[in-house]
Parts: sequence; structure tokens; C-alpha cells
Amino acid sequence: MQKRIRFCTIMVWTVILFVMNTNGVSQQKNVVVDQAIVQTTTVFNKKLIDFFVEDFMIPEKDVKKMVIYDLSGDGFGEKDIAQTYPGGKFYLLTPSTKAQKFMNSWSFGGNIKFTANSNDSPELFENAPDSVRAQGGIFSALLQGLRRNYKGIPIKIHLEQDENVTALEMWGYNPRLMKYAAPPINKVPEQIPVMKLIYLEKTVVDSVFVDKGN
Repeated sequence: MQKRIRFCTIMVWTVILFVMNTNGVSQQKNVVVDQAIVQTTTVFNKKLIDFFVEDFMIPEKDVKKMVIYDLSGDGFGEKDIAQTYPGGKFYLLTPSTKAQKFMNSWSFGGNIKFTANSNDSPELFENAPDSVRAQGGIFSALLQGLRRNYKGIPIKIHLEQDENVTALEMWGYNPRLMKYAAPPINKVPEQIPVMKLIYLEKTVVDSVFVDKGN
């Protein structure tokens, strides 16, 4: 039976609470809401699901699908979380050696990351190696638009596209520093028509016929 495993990343909202108490009275409460990209693996193969259900000691039957979240960002394994479907319940992972060895073989292929310094020209990425030049072109266009329209530094962006919709999400930025700036217009040099004058000279030659006679 073919094993069906799907790798992807998800955006997870995180809330960080800072509470300072004095004599049992809350003096200050700060809440920071953020998002983080978390790598996930979705398992569809029934035989493999049953193996993980038993290995992770999940008290459920007839699990149709299992999603495993790499919360620590260091690969799938201990202290990560599995979610079962259709129940939707979460379970903390404590994998056996066999299960851990199996999860170590999972990899998220094809992911590309570009990093630009503040003084790097966006056009630099248009000349990326041929194997990633298309991705470099996307990053270059995004970088140009970002620098033109946002004059701040901190900002987070997530871009996602499926067969129906392209979605761009922004957060963690200063709205007062976000101002629209039209893209530069590339002026095409004006073509001045050039008229070529051709002078035709007509040369007339008179012909003289001489009768030599006998």
C-alpha cells in the first residue's frame, strides 16, 4: 500500500502574556499577539495512522487522518503535537525509537529562502542562479514594492496562493509609515523620425550614328 504523507507549513497565532503581580494584585498586563510558521505533516495511510495511534498511545479508534505539528522547529519528534481527524483532538508526542526514526526521514523539500541586506539592490536577485532565478524574480519584485511603500523596519508578510485565490497578509508593522508610492515610470526614449533624402541625377548622352559607306 502506498504511503500518503503531505508536508506543508501553517500559520499559528501565538499569544504571549506578561503579568506582574504585587501583593496578589495585577499591576500590569501586556499581551503580544503574533503568528509563526509551523511545519506540519499530514498522514493519510491507514496502516501508518494505526501505527502512530498505538505508538503515541492515542485513545481513539477509526482515525481517518493525522496531522503532526513541528512546534519546536527542529524536526518532528518528542514534545510536538498530533491532531486526529475527524475528532480534531490534540495529543503531545512521546514517540518510540522506531516512530522517531521514521519521522526523521520526513523532509520538507523545495522550500527556498532569500535574504537581503538593507543596502542590497532588489535587481541583484533578478540575476540569481538559473535553478532559482524565477523565485529570485518574485523576491525582487516584492522587495521593490516593500521598500517603496513602507519606510519602517519591522514587518512580517505571508504570501499564499492556491488554484482560486492569491492572499497576502501583513502584520507587525507601523501603519503610519505605510504610504503608497507609485512605481517609477520607465521613460522610453522618443523616437525622432529621420528622413533620408535621395538625390537622383539623370545623365543624358547623345548618340551619334556615323555612316561608314562603302
